[in-house]
Amino acid sequence: MTLAETISDIINKSPFLQEGIAEGIVNYSALARKLNPEINELMQKEVQEGAIVMALKRMAHKVEASGMEDQAKEYIRHMGDILVRSDLVDFAYKNSPTLIGCQKQLLELVQNVTGDLFHASSKGMHETNIITSKSFAPKVKELFDEEEKLTEIQDLAAVTMRMPMSYDKDAPGVFYFILKTLAWNKINVVEFISTKHEFSIVIEKGEINKTFNLLHNMKNG
Repeated sequence: MTLAETISDIINKSPFLQEGIAEGIVNYSALARKLNPEINELMQKEVQEGAIVMALKRMAHKVEASGMEDQAKEYIRHMGDILVRSDLVDFAYKNSPTLIGCQKQLLELVQNVTGDLFHASSKGMHETNIITSKSFAPKVKELFDEEEKLTEIQDLAAVTMRMPMSYDKDAPGVFYFILKTLAWNKINVVEFISTKHEFSIVIEKGEINKTFNLLHNMKNG
């Protein structure tokens, strides 16, 4: 492969790079330094950084951002209000034959709780995740006391948005656009919870304001 073909393959595998180049916000010298080791390995020879910079500049006008971002932005503008819940705890337990029984008891307790309780759970192939309000966390610990706890993360928050049910247009990549924006702003997403018509982003409590402002700007921008 030529140098241009090698660089093109690398860029096409990275949406971050592709969008950055298309929007003209990439420092070509810094990118060339970053890509140099990978290009050398792929081409099995030493390639000068200057040659990579020139190749990047020549191909920049050929790189186009996908139309997904515009679709995603329009979709987000039709979403419902942004809801924030704080003081959450995230538990992860190893799956076991007795875990389902514990979950059943937990759900029965949740159904009888009055007040403002946040609770979500998901079961993977090897572990089960439970996110709940701090006030309810002792009940989780009590019910799952005999189970193998993998992790427990305190001081979390959830930012929830409703899907635009009345909006009749699909938006491929809407979650990618949201998570990309959070990643670019160095916000660590601890969990991502979604149902058919809503989704919640679980973050560290100290990132509430920053996350809310980013989503608010996306919705109202």
